[in-house]
Amino acid sequence: MATQTVDGAQLVNGALAAFQARERDDAAWLLAKAIQADPPLGPRWASVSRMAATIGEITLALTAARKHVAATRTAEAQLAYAQLLIQSGRTQEALREGAALVRQRPNDPSALHFLATCQVQLGDHDAAIANLRRIIALPGVQLGAENAWHVLADIKKFTADDPDIPQMEAMLARIGTAEAHRQSRVVMLYALGKALDDAGQTDRAFACFDEAAKLQKLDSTFNAAKADAFVDAVVGGYDRAFMDTLPKSTVDSDRPIFVLGLPRSGTTLVEQILVSHSQVVDGAEANLFRPAAMAVKGYTPDEIRASFNRPDAAALPDRIARAYLHLVDERFGKTGRIVDKTLNQTRYLGLIHQVLPKAKLIWLRRDPAGIAWSCYRTRFARGVDWTRSLTDIAAYFKGEDRLHAHWSAVLGDALLTVPYEALVDDPETWMRRIIAHAGLEWEDGVRDFHKTERAVTTASFAQVRKPMYASSKEAWKRYEAQLKPFFDAYYGRG
Repeated sequence: MATQTVDGAQLVNGALAAFQARERDDAAWLLAKAIQADPPLGPRWASVSRMAATIGEITLALTAARKHVAATRTAEAQLAYAQLLIQSGRTQEALREGAALVRQRPNDPSALHFLATCQVQLGDHDAAIANLRRIIALPGVQLGAENAWHVLADIKKFTADDPDIPQMEAMLARIGTAEAHRQSRVVMLYALGKALDDAGQTDRAFACFDEAAKLQKLDSTFNAAKADAFVDAVVGGYDRAFMDTLPKSTVDSDRPIFVLGLPRSGTTLVEQILVSHSQVVDGAEANLFRPAAMAVKGYTPDEIRASFNRPDAAALPDRIARAYLHLVDERFGKTGRIVDKTLNQTRYLGLIHQVLPKAKLIWLRRDPAGIAWSCYRTRFARGVDWTRSLTDIAAYFKGEDRLHAHWSAVLGDALLTVPYEALVDDPETWMRRIIAHAGLEWEDGVRDFHKTERAVTTASFAQVRKPMYASSKEAWKRYEAQLKPFFDAYYGRG
């Protein structure tokens, strides 16, 4: 047993070293061996699970998480396992785990909140609302209920005389303005802002969203100058001639359909349309390409060139492609087409095309004012720090405009641009174009995309379960005066 313990721990350490050296495949192999050896790592299984999840190895991550539960038998380990299930698309399994947790801990806000999250993603809003209200009604729960209010606000439509609004205002007052409670205040501000927006109180709604953004901006790492420099480098040097100097991929899989675009631009809608086709099994913001391409240290031409300066450079595109397709199998199963709508993939679209030249590419474009307002009023969990300032949003959008023009010229017919407003105004024409570009035969059932039952994990979960509607196109106009800093920065006014 002692030898087994040493070997298992050494394998975990070896996997960590491979991870730090950006050798994803080696790290995955060593983690698999470590899990097979089954050393008594106790709470360290949580770290093993996190490392496996970071490199996209869902099966290994879940196995390690189960070992963590067995070793520690804590509610925290159970919840971490359940959260990993939902993050990896196992929503029904996560629902069962969440229900079991609530049975064990019926007054635990974390367990109730997790169960409600699963129910929201699966479209069971009545059950979710009941569990969220259980949290809000728990005696002694003052700080912590803001997360329940936030999810509830996303689900329901408020009226001017809605009794929930005074309760939310009272909750915000109880949270106060102390730095220790800043994140709780942020969450509650977004919830109250949504309620006030529904109720038609635009000035008060904007004040909530604006305060929330300013509080989040304190932790923002977005740097507009660095973002512009990255776009300059890509637009200036990542052309077809540069791509022709790189090793070529021999992987001809067309399984992935990459749906690109800014958040709130209609990407979830297009994902839902595609997944309503019988040959497309699922889709998500899967975030699998970046771990598959861990060997690549950056995405400017100079960084790509440096990353390919290695003895196995000729095999690197195939290696990345095979790793990505393996991770797709892990996430979605081994059959059917899939939709990958991970945010920010416009930043490394050239590498995606280099590695998976047969993959289909679809880019959503939408009126910038509509996206700007939708982003500013949405609480994003991570990775989109540029949404916390109207001028940062403008700077990021201008970079995205330049990338779209660049990749459209470089990739030609491989990239289909879909204008959101045109899709909403003439859905039949554009749905047919989307399906054809994906290399699929038209199916009449695609028209009823909103009836497709599946877990939806993005902020658009409610919209994609409705027929196509145009009202959201003009929602920003009620806030046109407040959006002046965005317009000035984006259009160069003032």
